[in-house]
Amino acid sequence: MKTPLFLAVMLTASTLVAQDKSALKRISSVFEAVEENFKTWPHQSYSSDGLEGGYAFENHVWKSEDEPPLYRVESLSFDDHGEGKKQFFFQGSELLFVLDRSEMTPMQEKAATSVVEKRLYFAEGGLIRMLRKEGKFAVGKPTDTTAIKNKDIPTDEVEGAGELYADLNREAQAIIAKAQQITADDAAPSGPASAAAGEGWRLIRGSQSRDGQFALAWGQQGKATPEGEIDEDGTLSADDPEAEGLVNYAVNLTTGAILGKTTGMHASDKADRGHYSHEVAWGSADTCFVQVCSGKWATFTAALYQLTPDATGISEAVDVLAPAQKAAFEHLENGDFFKKFDKDSFTTTLRDVNIAQRGASTVVVVEVSGQIPKSDQDGAYFDTTITFKLISDDNGGAPKLQWSGTEQHHD
Repeated sequence: MKTPLFLAVMLTASTLVAQDKSALKRISSVFEAVEENFKTWPHQSYSSDGLEGGYAFENHVWKSEDEPPLYRVESLSFDDHGEGKKQFFFQGSELLFVLDRSEMTPMQEKAATSVVEKRLYFAEGGLIRMLRKEGKFAVGKPTDTTAIKNKDIPTDEVEGAGELYADLNREAQAIIAKAQQITADDAAPSGPASAAAGEGWRLIRGSQSRDGQFALAWGQQGKATPEGEIDEDGTLSADDPEAEGLVNYAVNLTTGAILGKTTGMHASDKADRGHYSHEVAWGSADTCFVQVCSGKWATFTAALYQLTPDATGISEAVDVLAPAQKAAFEHLENGDFFKKFDKDSFTTTLRDVNIAQRGASTVVVVEVSGQIPKSDQDGAYFDTTITFKLISDDNGGAPKLQWSGTEQHHD
């Protein structure tokens, strides 16, 4: 028996253009495969309760062993007023479908519970269909919306439709990354990792690839075991995060081999320590990654690397920081932003990097934020999203980044 969601997809397909019909058929196929099989897939989760306002949450991630893998991500939240649920369905790094359901009950005697459900369908990074239903249920009655008819909302009437994919994708990817980091932290050894070629390395937690085979690491040139300060949780950090000789590597966790040095400059087992932070984004097939190292006010290095075909090495670094800064500033220069502020006063930080599929293309999406440190001027900051198309080298060399879009976010 097919699920109500699958039937809803098929019933609305007749109103779509041919391209969207094809996309919707694909979404239906992926959804059915996920719902039939996800309970047998590896499962990661984390939760918290007893927070302010009675708030609690549970986040779950299921991942198949397909190539590319299928993901089912579920976010549940609860507070004194009701509960919410979001389910995200991915094929590889491409978000295809989101179910967004909320239940709200006013804090009044015998108040009815209001339920709103939205079903959002995406193709090539854009919203192609939105269905919505809502209802009210008397106190104590089941909040079953099966019998309520979906309303088809034209995409041009959906508020913020152009930003939905990026926002929901970022939300789900953050859950995936957090679940992977927690799993890695639980499994991480308390002592040094294995050494190679006389240069020791230690895992930077949360940097593992999706399949757990590769990761980023830090070390000190010429030392089999990096030295530094050991925290109460057993993690090690260099005494001087900017000391000469610190180096970052890409490593194979299965063999212990170092694949190559990166331009990164992180010096701790922890992804965040003090004012220093480390972020890594892996492509869906674990063939490329972006490493971002930042301080309190700015990003120091950000670069993309591609694994060699035999996965025993990495390409030369492809700078992400300079072209991302350039794209952001060029966009701002087209307006009146720098008429008020001095361009050279800004520092920039890169974050929330995502390597995603947009149809047949691979793109790198990154948030670029700027600020004037310690400034008390109103509006002395900016926030942009920069998108690059990843161009592979036909001769097996380092790929290239081709700018494809800049979006500025306003309050």
